[in-house]
This record gives sequence, structure tokens and C-alpha cells, in this order.
Amino acid sequence: MLDDVDRLIGGGRHDGEAQLAGLEDKVWARIGERRDQARMGQVRAAAIALALIVGVANGSFMLLYPRPEPSEMRVFTVSTGLSPLSGLDVRG
Repeated sequence: MLDDVDRLIGGGRHDGEAQLAGLEDKVWARIGERRDQARMGQVRAAAIALALIVGVANGSFMLLYPRPEPSEMRVFTVSTGLSPLSGLDVRG
């Protein structure tokens, strides 16, 4: 097991700096990408929460608003007698 580790560490290259060249820049670039992804996730969550709040507020205001009474002019519509609920006086 130790022989494999020693062989992997050696890897045929004895110049450790050549293997690490640019590694720090790559690490910081990847950290920046992860931060950007996290920010976008927060923006998406905030947008969904705002949409939910607006929808609930709109729905609650619509419940408070009185429904209009059916118009007497509905007898002149084309589909007056075609609805199965017209005889039950159901409002929709």
C-alpha cells in the first residue's frame, strides 16, 4: 500500500511547482462560481416567495370583494337554456 502511495506521489515528475502552477487561480475561480450559483439560488427563492405572497394577497382580496349579482339580461344570451345548472340558479 505504501509503495503505491509513494509511486503516485512521485508520479514521474519531480518538479512539484510545475504541477501546482495555476492551481490557486483555478481554486478561486471555482469558489467564485459556487458563490454565484448560491446567489442565484437565493434570488430564485426570493422570487418564488414574493410570487407566493402576491398570490395569497390577491386571493384574499378577491374573497373580500363582493360577487356581482347575476344580470337580468342573461336571458338574451345564446347559451341560456343549454347549461344544466341554469335551472338550479347556480352562480359561477
